[in-house]
Amino acid sequence: MSAERSSLVPRSSASRAVLGLLGALVIIFLLLPVLAVIPMSFNDASRFEIIPSAPCLAQYRAFFADDRWTDALRLSLLVALGVTTLALVLGTLGALGLARLGAKVRSFLEALFVSPQIVPSIVIAAASYFVFVQLGLIGTAIGIGLVHTLVAMPFVILIVGSRLQSMSGELAEASSSLGAGPITTFRRVTLPHISIALIGSALLAFHASFDEVVLALFLSGARSKTLPVRLWDSILFEVTPSLPAISTIVLIIPLCIAALVWLANVAMKRRTSL
Repeated sequence: MSAERSSLVPRSSASRAVLGLLGALVIIFLLLPVLAVIPMSFNDASRFEIIPSAPCLAQYRAFFADDRWTDALRLSLLVALGVTTLALVLGTLGALGLARLGAKVRSFLEALFVSPQIVPSIVIAAASYFVFVQLGLIGTAIGIGLVHTLVAMPFVILIVGSRLQSMSGELAEASSSLGAGPITTFRRVTLPHISIALIGSALLAFHASFDEVVLALFLSGARSKTLPVRLWDSILFEVTPSLPAISTIVLIIPLCIAALVWLANVAMKRRTSL
């Protein structure tokens, strides 16, 4: 019996190694077309070159020298930061409210709040367009931000809500019994417990807004276009060598945000371990 077990261990470890290798190859295959734009962004030729013959930063200088692209980048960052803030506030309040409800009612309301992630984006975009035309919000940062918040808020509700479910209700009761009010209890008990969930949901909310194209295509005006929309229009009507540089910027900004979130998470873990 022991011999059979010993013979199964190498086989299981070998099968895991093979599955891991196959998974890594699939991921590399999917990422190669995306990562190919990074070396192409250092091109100074009038055509796309995967390996630039004369690497330089000319395309990046051209990007930052063009007001159309810098305005689009500024608008995307402004909208994404506003969406992240609004989604965190509303989503956290929603998660706190759902945590106090019964299981059946909570499940129904969670499904209702998550529905923007289930409904096709084109349906939300068309419906929002007809409503925002009446309100005069087409082509404004407020209009784009409101719809992006609708799509980003489910991430906050789900992540923060799952974190709240792992929190013992006795902590809040103990805080209240010691004389702390609801605000003090939230600040000193609940907030430290859900801080990691807030950071992760903020990253997803920022990414959902910054990289969103379909909703922004409907709600952006002729002058107010986010960076993904401007990039989409350029691919359709104006293919230039600057596109790899712009695509690289779109890739790098969320990665920088993710790195900051990771550093903040590490700092918080070190602080709690002290």
